Amino acid sequence: MRILALVLAALIVPGMAQPVPAAPRTAPQFDLELFSGTTFRLADARGSAVVLLFWAPW
Repeated sequence: MRILALVLAALIVPGMAQPVPAAPRTAPQFDLELFSGTTFRLADARGSAVVLLFWAPW
């Protein structure tokens, strides 16, 4: 039973270590022409959440 406890501890304890989060990076600036003909600029949305949905029909 003691060996089982040591094996379980050896498997569980390393997985509990938390990775160091990467430093936040800013998104590259881009402009998109919308279907309405207007242009969306990422810089204009600074401070707001922006969700990009990449969808393909295939």
